[in-house]
Amino acid sequence: MQVVVNRTENDIVDAYWDALRTLSMRAKLRLASLLTTAAFEEESQKEMPLSPSKGRIVKRRATNSPSDAQLKARFAGTNMPELPEDPSWDMVINANTGKTIKQIEKWL
Repeated sequence: MQVVVNRTENDIVDAYWDALRTLSMRAKLRLASLLTTAAFEEESQKEMPLSPSKGRIVKRRATNSPSDAQLKARFAGTNMPELPEDPSWDMVINANTGKTIKQIEKWL
């Protein structure tokens, strides 16, 4: 079956509805599932962020900040410094024992 309609959107819907009334229940259910899938795909395309292939524009707001190329040249050949070792919990507890926080002192 082929339907060709040259009218407004509402007229097209009405014309298709008239044509769909003749279809079987199975065909109507198949059409409904296809339309639902298409609608969800269209909505997800709108919500999807830019694809990785599209570039993103980053506006630099800081004044006199070095460019990426300048930063790369400045730190080329340097090694990352070693991260300090995390103190044990005993050291943290001992360093803070007996001390009160100024805001809590004011509140008390």
